[in-house]
Amino acid sequence: MKYILAVDGSDQSLDATRAFEALSPAESLIVLHVVNVPGIPYPAMGAGVAKDLSMAVDKAMREEGERVIDQAVSLLPLHPGSVTKRLETGKPAESVITIAEEQGADLVVLGARGIGQFREQVFGSVSHRVMTHAPCSTLIIKKPIRKIQKVLIPLESQEDGEAVVRFMKKKPFREPISATVLHVIPFSEPVWPVGAMISPEFRKEMIAYGEKFTNGVSAELKKLGHEANGVVVVGAPSHTIIDEATKHAADVIMMRTHSRSGVSRFLLGSVSHSVVHHAESSILFVRE
Repeated sequence: MKYILAVDGSDQSLDATRAFEALSPAESLIVLHVVNVPGIPYPAMGAGVAKDLSMAVDKAMREEGERVIDQAVSLLPLHPGSVTKRLETGKPAESVITIAEEQGADLVVLGARGIGQFREQVFGSVSHRVMTHAPCSTLIIKKPIRKIQKVLIPLESQEDGEAVVRFMKKKPFREPISATVLHVIPFSEPVWPVGAMISPEFRKEMIAYGEKFTNGVSAELKKLGHEANGVVVVGAPSHTIIDEATKHAADVIMMRTHSRSGVSRFLLGSVSHSVVHHAESSILFVRE
């Protein structure tokens, strides 16, 4: 596995670093901090003074960035694999995305700092932009985690299951997991406005289909050495996923990302964005 750990010195960033105790040793691990030097806010200031101030701020932020990286490296587990320190200047989210693409990363790991519905919709946040635009999978750590044992895997389609299995074949976790493979039939969601009119026979057919492909994915995960079982629930997808994560005490919710335009995400939201806002579990977005 090729990892990028994005750190900013926050408590959430430290939690993301410690989460490597639950991840498999790295083929390569880049510990990345991005310095985002603010502009000088006083246009009347003389050019020379402004330049000196800007250089002083840049120097101080770089020194702090190096300290943040060193702290993160010191918190990694023993034998973490090949580790590289990297200090960059620019916009944090864009830098993480660019480096992930350049390095062919398998997984970006970062804390959930800045995720909040109003802030994210209006201004965006680093975690939001990375999980939306990164070319690889993303693990967003929402609370301290040392072991990943229980994983909830919500699937909308067979293609989702195939993507999850491909990702799991990379052996991202240090130890075998116990997975609940979940399919939600959204009869109570607005996308099914005539849900009450659907015949019992058709409901049974959809439930049987869900059971078939969740059990199929569970079987593939078992072949990889994990415990897994399939579950089919009728309900509103985002609420059901959150409820099931709570019910099963999931350490991580593993979901395949689905592209959606910025406008539709802003106006309508999506299941994945609702889950990342409201679930207590950490979120692993699989992009395969």
